[in-house]
Parts: sequence; structure tokens; C-alpha cells
Amino acid sequence: MTKPKIAVFIDWFLPGTKAGGPVRSVYSLITVLKNDFDLFVITANTDLGDAVPYPNIQANTLIYKDQIHYFYFDRSNLNNTKIIELLNEIKPDLIYLNSFWSLHFSINIVRLKQAKKIGPPVLLAPRGMLGKGARSLKAFKKNLYLFAAKQMNWYKDIRFHATQSQEEKDILALFPSAKITIAPNINALTPTDNVCEKTEGLLKLFYLSRIARVKNLHFALEILKDIPSSVQIDYHIYGNLEDKLYWQECEKIIASLPANIRVERKYEVSFDKIQDCIKHYHCLYLPTLNENFGHAIVESLLCGCPAIISDQTPWNDLQSNAAGFAIALNEPKEFVSALLHYAALNNADFKAESQSAQSYIGKKINTNASAQQYKFLFNDCIKN
Repeated sequence: MTKPKIAVFIDWFLPGTKAGGPVRSVYSLITVLKNDFDLFVITANTDLGDAVPYPNIQANTLIYKDQIHYFYFDRSNLNNTKIIELLNEIKPDLIYLNSFWSLHFSINIVRLKQAKKIGPPVLLAPRGMLGKGARSLKAFKKNLYLFAAKQMNWYKDIRFHATQSQEEKDILALFPSAKITIAPNINALTPTDNVCEKTEGLLKLFYLSRIARVKNLHFALEILKDIPSSVQIDYHIYGNLEDKLYWQECEKIIASLPANIRVERKYEVSFDKIQDCIKHYHCLYLPTLNENFGHAIVESLLCGCPAIISDQTPWNDLQSNAAGFAIALNEPKEFVSALLHYAALNNADFKAESQSAQSYIGKKINTNASAQQYKFLFNDCIKN
């Protein structure tokens, strides 16, 4: 029996890892659905912020590996004509976009659909890009495009995929007549035991995300100024340096921190190595401005690391489940209290909270059930 063909567009993909969550989302998705659909991942041959192509990957040709087709555009061939040629070759039953703002892999495809230059139905996953926090950055340019898109009705034939109810609300706030289906993100990783011993008065924290303003690292650092000198905090920063000017801003804050707060920028971690890294820490500390899903949060909890995060994510019931704290960004003292709570724990108490974090996320994530939702979503888009 012939499987339905799906063209999955994403700006950056493996072996690149700098784009963070969307790469992990799509990787997990295609891993669990490759037996049910004929999947074509269409992407660029460079990682986020890089000009040098991936080594050992042939660009501008279809590659077949582990039941999945891949096509890596080089930048000189990344244009509407070449995309139409590729789609005519593949003849997909569905086009699945994994960005709202990507020029080549979302906006131009929406315009081509509206101009009737491509035929298959289009399903768009904004990946959190329409949340208020995300839209607050480069707001003028984004609002200008949204105004034009609504005036010209560019998205009238586009179906939306939201990964949770808040994202559905964010989409409806901009496109009130949009047809939206909710299917939760998938993370294919499994629980890993935390191996970090805990002594009272010492707290080992980590940050795992892109170094960009939307992740709010500067806010996290400013909070650390209010930790009393009796508490020692080590804060290690992992992730792609996306915004160098923003990092310079963060470095100035780091230089002003007291001696009991030690902050180090580490390195980027490929997501197949993430759990081996973070199981050696006590907590994730990530007061992000906006998180549609938060793979770093899920991976932390899977490793028994409670999460200290903002309330701008789907994980707002952490505290009631002894799995961390989700705190409003206008309550900086609550972040200090959360940090001091974990700093004060002895090893036995920390292990209990570590197990609570794992138990919490284990109840929240059901990969098989999520896969069934995606199968329904994709098949329904194809039929209707």
C-alpha cells in the first residue's frame, strides 16, 4: 500500500543543532511517523548562523536514509522556482511548514499556495512564533507583515497546527477564522537518572537554550545578584551563541556578580548528548519570555532536574507537582525564593524532588498517543 507523502519544510535540521527546539520536534516527529508516511525533510545545507555547508552532505539532491528522504538546499538554489520544481518531483499529498517567519520555508510557500502555483494542502506549525513574547522582538517588522497578510487574506487556505491551547489562542488572536488542530509536541527521549549529589548551600544550575533575548538570560543573571553570600551557585550556560551583542550584555552582568555566584559559558550540546550532560546538575534555570513547548524543560525533567522557569510555557503546574517552579516575570523575588529552596536541600530531599520531576513528566508525555494524534491530523489535512 502506498503511504501518503509529506513534504516537511524546516529552516535548519540535522546534522545542525543550533536552532534548538524545532529541530528536536521535527526529529522526534519523523522518527515516530516514518512507518506511516513517506516523509521528505526539506531544509538548508547550513546550520543557524553558519555560512559553511555541512560536510559530507550532497546539496540539491534527494537523499534517502533510514526510511526518510532529505533534500538540503544550498543558498544559491533556494528560491521559489527551485522549490516548485522539487515539489513537482516529489508530488506530496501534504506540505508541512515548521515556522511562521521563515521567508523561504514558510512565507513564500504560503504566497505560492495563495497564488495557486502549488496544489497540495498546507499545514503550518508556528512553533511558538506567534506568542506575545516572541512577537515583542522585532515587533514593528512583524506587525507590518501581519497587517499585510490579513489585509490580503494570504492565510485563508492555510490550516494551522498548534501544540497546545495557548498557542491556539495566539493564532486565533491574529487569524480569528483560522482552522486549527492541536497536537502536542513529541520528545522521543526517555528518563535518565540524575547523578548529581546535593549538599546544603550549594546549587548547580544550567541554562540550555539559544543565547538570544527571547530566552531572557540577562534576567536570570540579574536575579542571581540577590542570592545571599552564604549560598554558592554554579550556573553553566549551554547553547548556540545566536546574538553576540546580547551575549556581551550578559557578560557585563556576569562580571558584576558576587564571588559566591560562578557563571561559565560552556558549549553547544547535540541533542543526542544532552541527557548525559544535564544529569550532572540539580536544576534547569530558564526564565524564558516564551516557550511553545520547551524541549530543554522536558529533557531536564526526564533527567530528574526540577525546572525554575517563567510562566510563559505550557508547564505551569510544576510547583503543585514538586517538579519545579513556574514564576511570573514580574515577581523577581519569587525566583530568588525558588533558587534558595533548592539550595537549602540536602541530598535525600533533593533525590525525592528529582524523582518527583521524573514522575511528573512521565505522566505528561505519552509518545504513542501523540503519534496517533499526528496521524489523524496529517490524514485529515490530506482528505479535507
